[in-house]
Amino acid sequence: MMQRNTTNLATKEYDVLIIGGGIYGATLAWDAVLRGLTVALIEKGDFASGTSSNSLKIIHGGLRYLQHADFARMRESIMERRILLRIAPHLVSPLPCVMPTLGHAVKGPEVMRVALMINDLFSADRNVGVDPAKKLPAGKIISKADLLDKVPYLERDNLNGGAVWYDAHMLNSERLLLSFLHSAVEQGAVAANYVKAQRLLRSDGRVVGAQAKDLIGGETIDIRAKLTISSSGPWINDVLADLRGGQNKIAFSTALNLIVNRNITDEMAFAAPTAREFKDKDAIISKGSRLLFFVPWRGITIAGTAHKPYYGDAESYHVSEQDIQEFLQEVNSALPGANIKRDEVLHTYSGLLPMSGVNEASGDVQLRKHFKTIDHAKEDNIEGLLSVLTVKYTTARGVSEVVMDQAVEKLGFGRKKSGSRTTPIWGGDVGDYASFLSEETEKMNGVASPTIKSHLLKTYGSRYNDIFAAAGKSRELLSPLGEDTSVLAAEIVHGVRNEMAQKLSDVIMRRTELGTAGKPSAAALSRAAEIMAKELGWDEAKKQAEIAESENLYKI
Repeated sequence: MMQRNTTNLATKEYDVLIIGGGIYGATLAWDAVLRGLTVALIEKGDFASGTSSNSLKIIHGGLRYLQHADFARMRESIMERRILLRIAPHLVSPLPCVMPTLGHAVKGPEVMRVALMINDLFSADRNVGVDPAKKLPAGKIISKADLLDKVPYLERDNLNGGAVWYDAHMLNSERLLLSFLHSAVEQGAVAANYVKAQRLLRSDGRVVGAQAKDLIGGETIDIRAKLTISSSGPWINDVLADLRGGQNKIAFSTALNLIVNRNITDEMAFAAPTAREFKDKDAIISKGSRLLFFVPWRGITIAGTAHKPYYGDAESYHVSEQDIQEFLQEVNSALPGANIKRDEVLHTYSGLLPMSGVNEASGDVQLRKHFKTIDHAKEDNIEGLLSVLTVKYTTARGVSEVVMDQAVEKLGFGRKKSGSRTTPIWGGDVGDYASFLSEETEKMNGVASPTIKSHLLKTYGSRYNDIFAAAGKSRELLSPLGEDTSVLAAEIVHGVRNEMAQKLSDVIMRRTELGTAGKPSAAALSRAAEIMAKELGWDEAKKQAEIAESENLYKI
């Protein structure tokens, strides 16, 4: 169980203090405890509430890196995709993707067939150790008719077919992060959300931890550690402000995805070119125009991604109506037949990603392509601190392994091996996946509907019984929060008691899928608030304030 106890943070010196509770913080904590290190992790907001929540829900195998001939990065992505399919089979599944083929030049089927062959060659081991139900087929070229049957809105001029490959996707990226964190805590890590690092603690020319503030209880806590690792995403500049005096700031760009209330893609993700030219200075083969991606997800579609340079502080970033309108116009230019209306945009996912520069002629953002570990002993002449500049969700586990290799050496522990490549995370220890689904579904006969059974097994995997435990003897808690959702009332109880949910937004946006695809019904939101009020002792004013705050998340 993950229970919030900030007192524990100040009781001893830890081997490692991790600042940041996004996907990188969670995977760092998991890798560290598997090596036998003592770990504390703090997050100034809620876990997964920052950039980690902004995702197309795809675990990329790196096909796009072929245009850069970046085979090392491609292999890294392929390996991490395979590992996630193995250690989290309940949350990661195969996803067919298609790129339209145009004419008979670089975008034609002949060139794309070669690209798929190269991709299959470099990913020949993509299914090693993967459950049979999760294996990824080889790529193929399909006809124009087959493509339009699956993606009817594509522009037909010069279209002659499609190149199909397989990646993986996440039903719930927040639950995947929480599964890593659950695993770390069960192995001894101490974690707390709503604890903000205010300044780094220093002694004799080294960082020895951080002074933090509990934003719930109000206390100030000194957390001491032999090594501090900042994995704070776009807040990295804030964490390092007192170290660098506001100098050498890392540049970021915005990243915006739209949640569209329409099943555009019929279970196959696809790329569509826009009319806008895009130049990538690192590409060997230019794709010419900017590509947008449309991803099927829970019966609706995620469209992304728009990038703009951002020069403000991370805390001030927000999505404006102009941002939405401009990106929606670009989306419709790529898919004019769909004619997506503004009122079909249910919600947005947004965040900040590190950029390496901006094309002066076009204004296009050049995203940073590789992660970076900053050893501040070398860059700022102060020991005891590492910072991780992260670039993508897919490779978080692998990057964390590399960073912890460096960490254990700095701590003088030698090269303790990581076990995170092969150890199933919380909920992922299911054995044969098809058998697991069949057997556990049968066990729930008479207790839950087929829809609820599927929801529980694909959300919590082998730990679905934790939800029944949270319900206890209450049949009411085993009922959905509303007619339009499969989320059970017991999931709210579980989120509060066992996953540190402190606010209504925590349970609707991250502990459950209640509000991730759009605004929940008033009835479901009210019931969730009532359950949290009972669990946390809220009065009526606090409950109504939490409801209002959650509703404001959808005012875009």
